[in-house]
Amino acid sequence: MRKIIVTSLLAMLSASAQAQSQQHQVTDFAQQLQVSYELVNSLPQHCPQDQDKCYYSRIRLTTPQTLNLQDWSIYFSQLTPVILNESSLFDIQHINGDLHRITPTDKFTTLTANSEYELTFYSQGSQITRSEFMPNFFVHVQGSEAQVIDSTRTKIDPETGLELQPYLLPFTDKNKQFRVNKNDNTQWANSDSLYQQINSVPDSIDISAQLIPQPTSLVVTEGHSTVDLSLGITLTINGVSKRSLTPVINRLNLLGVSTKTKGLPVSVNVLPNESAESTHSRPNVSHPKPSNLEYYQLKIDAQGIEITSHSDIGAFYGLISLAGLIDTEKLTLPYLKIDDQPRYTFRGLHIDVARNFLSKAFILSTLDQMAAYKLNKLHLHLADDEGWRLEIPGLPELTSVGAKRCFNDPDNCLLPQLGSDITGSSQSDGYYSVDDYTEILAYAKARHIQVIPSLDMPGHSRAAIHSMEARYRHYLAKGDQVTADTYRLVEPEDNTQYSSIQHYKDNTLNVCLDSTYLFIDKVIDEVQQLHQDAGTPLTTYHIGADETAGAWLDSPACDRLRSHKSEQVAGLHSLNGYFIERISAMLAKKQIKVAGWNDGMGETRKERMPKAVQTNSWSQLYSEGHVATHQQANYDWDTIISTPEVTYFDFPYEAHPKEPGNHWAARNISSKKVFEFMPDNLPAHAELWKDINNQAYRSDDTKNPLRQGVRYQGIQAHLWSEMLRSDRQAQYMLFPRLLALAERAWHKAQWELEYDHSGKVYFSQSGHFTQEAERAREQDWQRFASILGRKELAKLEKAKVFYRIPTVGAKLQQGILDIKTLFPGIPVEYQQTSGEWRPYQAGEAVTSPLKIRAMSQDMSRKGRTLNL
Repeated sequence: MRKIIVTSLLAMLSASAQAQSQQHQVTDFAQQLQVSYELVNSLPQHCPQDQDKCYYSRIRLTTPQTLNLQDWSIYFSQLTPVILNESSLFDIQHINGDLHRITPTDKFTTLTANSEYELTFYSQGSQITRSEFMPNFFVHVQGSEAQVIDSTRTKIDPETGLELQPYLLPFTDKNKQFRVNKNDNTQWANSDSLYQQINSVPDSIDISAQLIPQPTSLVVTEGHSTVDLSLGITLTINGVSKRSLTPVINRLNLLGVSTKTKGLPVSVNVLPNESAESTHSRPNVSHPKPSNLEYYQLKIDAQGIEITSHSDIGAFYGLISLAGLIDTEKLTLPYLKIDDQPRYTFRGLHIDVARNFLSKAFILSTLDQMAAYKLNKLHLHLADDEGWRLEIPGLPELTSVGAKRCFNDPDNCLLPQLGSDITGSSQSDGYYSVDDYTEILAYAKARHIQVIPSLDMPGHSRAAIHSMEARYRHYLAKGDQVTADTYRLVEPEDNTQYSSIQHYKDNTLNVCLDSTYLFIDKVIDEVQQLHQDAGTPLTTYHIGADETAGAWLDSPACDRLRSHKSEQVAGLHSLNGYFIERISAMLAKKQIKVAGWNDGMGETRKERMPKAVQTNSWSQLYSEGHVATHQQANYDWDTIISTPEVTYFDFPYEAHPKEPGNHWAARNISSKKVFEFMPDNLPAHAELWKDINNQAYRSDDTKNPLRQGVRYQGIQAHLWSEMLRSDRQAQYMLFPRLLALAERAWHKAQWELEYDHSGKVYFSQSGHFTQEAERAREQDWQRFASILGRKELAKLEKAKVFYRIPTVGAKLQQGILDIKTLFPGIPVEYQQTSGEWRPYQAGEAVTSPLKIRAMSQDMSRKGRTLNL
């Protein structure tokens, strides 16, 4: 017996030593292997497997010392599936979503020192921005912990603060690394093309009486008379609590204007109705119009500053406008009068924290900036395939499993995606606790911002599905079959084979199971309670409801539903419509308005939907997207304009490989493009804009125009987070173009082309947008750009917002360097042949500058460099 025990102990020690040795080899492999990724051709002449679109890539593996690790696999994120691998030494397998695996074939022996190993392959679709090529390849051997390969990690440029990708070779070839199809006429945004595109904005524009967003009416009342805010202000408040104005008071303090007992008098008066005149502090002030609770009046004259409104929110916005008028370098304001109210009741920002998590601090900071520019809806995307980000009491698995990504541990995490780290504790992992979410709701409420939660379903639900499968296994192991089945979202007998838009095969919950609706009911009740506890009742809930094609085709439960409840699904395009109708009814009983994306909502039967419905229309304009938008607006649904080619801020600012972002709907969305949007007249953009290939397109609005009297509810900006791995990256994509969206959401410009309800056809030569309107638009842009460059960027810096510093247009003419920037007042420097960076001065002779870049207002941060 003693001999058996000793032998067993020796065997265990030997196995432990072997495991430690193997783990050491895995770590050594991860530290030594050098991976380089190259986009060889974004537009190959021929695509395999009859694909309409593909791209051709190369991965090279090298190592300074021989690596003898056996049976290894390298995993990496590739946004679109590899469709043909040309390597004989390695196989590439698509796992799920964007995750792929490289494994050695029988022809491979070992990774020898100083040898190069190459994989070339074709992938479906297109990738042409550097940010689409994901980091954090990792190596795994059965029985050992996976390790991220060091050479595939990102770094931060110390001058710009932007992410660097050392593993990715440079993109320099405009023909092979920039075009996505034969018709692609997109222009590479270099210093020369920017110089041609940008119209110089003079520094002489008077912005002392200007703010963002532009008020309905602003009149300077007395020549050169001004008030001085440098000694602070003294607030007198009537009809509203000082506490309700605290966020604005804090912003004034941030901008250098403090509240004092003997400062400039500022009175804030809320008059509920016309009979409240006696409470007015100054009898000669006219009453504001009672038609809009967000209306306010602001007057500056010899007696000081007075803000008058009919509600707390009107008073809030009046004081916010005072902050908007301030120039932090010169704390004086002219005598003026503002009468103001918003264009839209819905002025929104959508933030995706599901794909990659963004911190609570980022959300709170963003709420501050939303309030500063009078945005009032935060659409918070809290769950998707890659993560569930909200604690739900009673369903701990949703966050203990669904809020983090690691490898090979399905009971504790999700599979890595989107180039995520594999520790389960990176910045991309995480969730908002009950206390966090309650704090966000209270913070938003104090700034008059409604939080609209979105937990996507029935597609985009992989995080929920796999969390509930972990729950299922947990209770099944305890022998509790009933509890295990209660909230299960999949049917084991469902043999449907499908692939989602993001290439998942297991991300759509089964809409034919009672347990699915028990789960959703539980989640909604808990979210509703969280809002109730925070004093912000849940009135709108966004279900997503899009992108479910191919699911449930071989589901016995769905076969039974079609057979036994045929009258409930008659006339529906798919069971997604049945699901949306059922969830909408569930929400209506809870006094909650349903919201969803327009493609999913379009699968329903209008007569089966509640009267109150919100639809976010993200149909693309160059693909006749106005038709679907008009159709749902004509249903009298609350239609929110979510047009991707102008409101999706996860797309690049400029068409350049180093500008981060996606590209499927727009190659560039500059702040100026957002400013020039005319949301009330969607088809008219065919006269002014180009399609995804930078080609002219045509919009026919004669078939389904908006009915007379139909108006959109509002407009929303969108920040999807597939390519965002930090709060700073998110801020870079949002700012400053969010200010341009705030301008269009609050103020309708006189140059905007009025919508014609009789229906028109628009194309590049249709001539509806006149030259006079073009001149007015350019003049208005110069006003806006001046305010942004000379006032607002400094305010963003004071709030520690990592905004994008614009790239510089430049031209060298007869030894004189001439530059153009999108916004005036931005510091610029250039690099001479000697390598020295010098501040730019107009008219200065230079000796062959090599590079040029802008800087932040405080000159602490550099913008992206362009070669001349």
